[in-house]
Amino acid sequence: MLNQDKNILISIVMPVYNRQDTILRSINSVLEQTYSNFEFIIVDDDSSDQTKDIIQSIEDHRIKYVPLQQNVGASAARNIGIDYANGRWIAFHDSDDLWEPSKLKKQVDLINDKSPSIIFTSFIRYRNGIQEHIPKPGMIIKENIHKELLRGNFIATPTVLLPKEVLSVTGSFNEKMPRLQDWELWLRISLYFPIIWIDEPLVKAFYTEKSISSDSGSLIESYEKIWDMHKKLFIDAGPVYAAHFLFSFGHNLSLYGDIKKGRAMIVSSLKYNFYSIKQIVCLFLNLSGGFMYKVAYRIFKKI
Repeated sequence: MLNQDKNILISIVMPVYNRQDTILRSINSVLEQTYSNFEFIIVDDDSSDQTKDIIQSIEDHRIKYVPLQQNVGASAARNIGIDYANGRWIAFHDSDDLWEPSKLKKQVDLINDKSPSIIFTSFIRYRNGIQEHIPKPGMIIKENIHKELLRGNFIATPTVLLPKEVLSVTGSFNEKMPRLQDWELWLRISLYFPIIWIDEPLVKAFYTEKSISSDSGSLIESYEKIWDMHKKLFIDAGPVYAAHFLFSFGHNLSLYGDIKKGRAMIVSSLKYNFYSIKQIVCLFLNLSGGFMYKVAYRIFKKI
């Protein structure tokens, strides 16, 4: 039975660091929600630009400004925000993204206190002038979202609403990971709690050079950490899942880091799924060297 209390306090947590160009519109997209019973916890990760002044110029009693005295990173800042939360349900927001006005209301309408679950929505990603609808329209993921998450992350942090009690069971964001912290957390949560998908893009996510997600070196480190922590999870799900992860790891190594280590990862992926044409082709491209691998990747992306 869905919760009939339509006045649930939602704690919205947003870390911010040097976002003077995007912070105002991002904050306004939250303040303009049709569902208004929330507290907006903004954790300033020791910004050095005008971010603080912009936030403090906004007069809204729902905003709780938490300035940090040193930079701790997005995951730690989010976890600090979670500690400040008074609501039993927590939503996350990013300082360069936008919510549609009905986003929070549509999620609150699905809250069921008898069956705690994570509720996420689709989103539109804007990158290099290209719009991408994620998850892709028509994607079949509702039957077994946990297994689909093993293939890759399609849950953006700003789309999520979850009960605070879930994090007391699974733990919060992994502060030791420079990237992919959200994916790693969803993998943990999906083992124990149901996940509800609202198949409607209610968030606009903007990829910029300043975005956390633009650092390729940290991406490789994060792949290593996920494999070290969750190797058994991928293998137990079936060979195709382990193969897919190792191939993705090897592909990113080939693009951004160590071509030889990338080759080793792609070879490892073939041990789990030898008949993958895609993996075999990428292995031969890898053997031609890092430059040719990058050129071929750019060509195939345009096809």
